[in-house]
Amino acid sequence: MKHRELVLSGLIVIAAIFLQISTNGIFLSTANLLAMADTKSIDAFVVIGVTYLLIAKEFDLSTASCMALSGIVCAWLMVNGFSIPISIVLVFGAGAAVGFTNGLLVTQFNIPSFIATLGTMLAARSLTQVVGQGAPVAFLPQDFIDIANFRIAGMPWTLVLLVIVVTVLQYLLKRQRSLFKLFYIGTNEKAAQMVGIKSKKQRWIMFVVSSTIAAFSGIVMTSKARSASPIAFQGMELRFIAASVIGGASISGGQGSILGAVLGFLVITLISNTMTQLGISPYWEGVIFGSILLAAAVADQVSQMKKTA
Repeated sequence: MKHRELVLSGLIVIAAIFLQISTNGIFLSTANLLAMADTKSIDAFVVIGVTYLLIAKEFDLSTASCMALSGIVCAWLMVNGFSIPISIVLVFGAGAAVGFTNGLLVTQFNIPSFIATLGTMLAARSLTQVVGQGAPVAFLPQDFIDIANFRIAGMPWTLVLLVIVVTVLQYLLKRQRSLFKLFYIGTNEKAAQMVGIKSKKQRWIMFVVSSTIAAFSGIVMTSKARSASPIAFQGMELRFIAASVIGGASISGGQGSILGAVLGFLVITLISNTMTQLGISPYWEGVIFGSILLAAAVADQVSQMKKTA
């Protein structure tokens, strides 16, 4: 583990102890931990795609809207007679299309990723309203609802998959050549191109990966919620970015960790739970998370300035 990951692990332990005491031993109960893992593990997948892009010095603000659009399109298709497998395949295709569009705008038209993904975020969010006619889509097939309830050795399958994915990707990120190239691209794209790295192709692929992961999360969350809402996941895109930055990714590109990003997301989740236990109004949540993100960004910039000094 890196220093940042060790610090985050320490914060998680402290927060868990506080929550365990404040809830009279309920927080660390098996039932509560599994319930929390059941939902948060699904969101944590999205942080992985966001982290890859941050390493390559790119942003993706469209993730949460892509999740909502994927969920409501999947629900609409099933309610209107499409089979579950066909609906899921079509939604994965739609998610990949969002990422393809983001990559096209950024790599071929040289539009800054912040602006490009802001545009697709607004478009995708509007399309959720169009598909759902401003209302949730419910009465989904029971077989689809059962997807989120599947268990492996008593644990949510999404948690088991997350652990496997994080372990494998954390290993491959530093050892698999095509993924390690992201660090070169994020550090100095021109230098990376001079040594033969196809930076545009790499970044384009990562945009598709990010949106496809978001589509996956949107489908599973819709299964868990038993319905799809056009206003689902609003504001989550900033939490995903904050988790990545807190976990060690740099907004200047060139650094990041899959394990650190997931730990950062867990820290954000525990902070939210702690606020609830302390009786802090949820209206303060944006202030607190915004401040955390700014503090992490400032710390990152200070670190970058020290390296170049």
